[in-house]
Amino acid sequence: MGTVGLISLVIAALSLLCGERLVNFRKRTLASRELVQNHLPNCVALKNMDHGSEDITILPNGLAFISAGLKYPGLPSSDDIGKIFSLDLQDPRLKPVELRMPRNFDLESFNPHGISVYTDPSDDAIYLFVVNHPQHKSQVELFKFFEEDLSLVHLKTIKHELLHSVNDIVAVGVDSFYATNDHYYSHEMLKGVVEPLLAQPWANVVYYSHEKVQVVSEGYYFANGINISPDKRHIYVVDLFDHSVHVLERKEDNALASLKSVAVGSLCDNVEVDPETGDLWLGCHPNGWKLFMFDPKDPPGSEVIHIQNIHSEEPVVTQVYADNGLVIMGSSVAATYGGKVLIGTVFHKALCCDLNCKALLATVVAAFAAFIGHRFLRLKEISLASREVPLKHLSCHYLNNIEYGAEDITILRDGLAFLSTGLKYPGMPSFSDEPGKIYVLDLLHPQPTPVELQIKGELDLSSFNPHGISVYTDEADDSVYLFTVNHPQHNSQVEIFRFVEENTLVHLKTITHPLLHSVNDIVAVGVENFYATNDHFTSSDVLQFLAIILGFPWCDVVYYSPEEVRVAANGFLSSNGINMSPDKRYVYVSDIIDHEIDVFERQEGEQLVYLKSVAVGSLCDNIEVDHRTGDIWLGCHPNGSKLSKLDPEDPPGSEVIQIKNIHSQQPVVSQVYADNGHVLMGSSVAASYERKLLIGTVFQKALLCDLK
Repeated sequence: MGTVGLISLVIAALSLLCGERLVNFRKRTLASRELVQNHLPNCVALKNMDHGSEDITILPNGLAFISAGLKYPGLPSSDDIGKIFSLDLQDPRLKPVELRMPRNFDLESFNPHGISVYTDPSDDAIYLFVVNHPQHKSQVELFKFFEEDLSLVHLKTIKHELLHSVNDIVAVGVDSFYATNDHYYSHEMLKGVVEPLLAQPWANVVYYSHEKVQVVSEGYYFANGINISPDKRHIYVVDLFDHSVHVLERKEDNALASLKSVAVGSLCDNVEVDPETGDLWLGCHPNGWKLFMFDPKDPPGSEVIHIQNIHSEEPVVTQVYADNGLVIMGSSVAATYGGKVLIGTVFHKALCCDLNCKALLATVVAAFAAFIGHRFLRLKEISLASREVPLKHLSCHYLNNIEYGAEDITILRDGLAFLSTGLKYPGMPSFSDEPGKIYVLDLLHPQPTPVELQIKGELDLSSFNPHGISVYTDEADDSVYLFTVNHPQHNSQVEIFRFVEENTLVHLKTITHPLLHSVNDIVAVGVENFYATNDHFTSSDVLQFLAIILGFPWCDVVYYSPEEVRVAANGFLSSNGINMSPDKRYVYVSDIIDHEIDVFERQEGEQLVYLKSVAVGSLCDNIEVDHRTGDIWLGCHPNGSKLSKLDPEDPPGSEVIQIKNIHSQQPVVSQVYADNGHVLMGSSVAASYERKLLIGTVFQKALLCDLK
């Protein structure tokens, strides 16, 4: 055989080998698998967790640690630096908090992967072990956690030649652990291409301590998640490409002896262990091919698998959750606490779900029985029942004609203000039997005086009960449209008026929809388009009170147009005021119960994407935005308990808060006005124009003030 023939034979053999290896790789990645959706009830996306939550671990007290921002070769990632978050699962707000990192630690290259927590039994000190990949190398960072200020102190960095491709870790002492190496090689080309195609069981588990570092288990195709049984006797290792969980027994010298493997039928990533039952919870990739060949049009799905009685002869393997990637992509971890499951991902969002309706009911009943006193204390906290505000007055005078509230106010660029008055809101005082009215006020007039607008058209004025308002100016012809939330017979609907000269509103249409069931405020974005907040998740006041007591963030923001109506954002305890930035790019929502302003970005198709929350320290109602500066102005209730009780001898106060530079890293939140209720009760809105400030209330008077 000639040289050319030999070369041709070699090339043909290599082609056959590569083809066979590619077919094998597709088989191992379950490339042909398609999921049937299997969703859980009441899943809520966690705030601030948009760039991955690759690993999650939970302490017995419900405090979860989350590693976020992993940059893993071959998978999508963000340019943001990696972070560690904590999440108190006993706090119904379910709000991840970024842990403060030490200054002596290199944050710029922080690339966290697997994590593990160890509690020292001698002093209850908590240590967090984090797999870190700076410049795609492998090392382990050891931190000490301080709960009082939610901070981490960096103790040491651990490197060793045997820890060359670490994926996950389980701590067994203050500075000892087991770690998985998911690859044999450390070179990116060999790891990313050669190893997957060869598909050889070369990955291993390493034990590390001060005294020794050694390989204690090997023979894995892709050693991924690792964890330990509650009694510390067994170690569980997930082999991603073998679709199995291996059970190993710990020996006195920390060597590991293989006992069995349990097939899971998916590419499972991290493993978490229920400390009470010993059950295993796995975040899995149902189709690894879609994960590695990432296509946004055909995204990788997510799967959660639950293993019960793993040490028995017949472990029970159950699929608990499955999604095709349209809700959550690339699940990598599942961790449970108190009837809820946290689902994290390699590079996408994180969810918190109720495990099932029965579990939800049991959790609610147990929580009600065990924590009812705590929840009422929480209600006092939420309502700021103990808060007293020092007086901080401006040069102000009452507006004529406004005696029964000016719940919402909005101002045009030319200084013309609209006021909605006479709101009758369940649980709040109403000192007039007259129907509600809309007033207009010219702030450029030397002596601004509210003038009642005459309403024409087919609208039942006898039941007119106006709440939030918004103005839209049509750029095509400068027509001014007033959108008004209306509650006739305590229902919810939206009225659209056109404002014409001679102080007249012409009623154009009434909008009702099942999703607009408890509307509080509104911001118009077109002649018939708007966003609206629902401040209740149900029309039942009793159920809503229970939701607040139990802290369920079930309120939402709805987008309406003649073509479609849908929920645009959710996860609010009680979504109240809503408004928009001057450039129309951002929407601001006041979560009155959460004492925050949430910032969203408007994207194509009127999608709202959560960006951040700004704490305001008060129960803020409506939001107005300065047309010129973009500053946020808030009418707030400094003590919600006083507002609901309404004792004339101890009246509810009023507070005005201003937020400057809300899109910066450090927004400036300042109190502009405060009163104990003897001048103004129940402020609900503040609107500024050319150094003047209008302050409206739910049921009392309104002020016009000069800003210093």
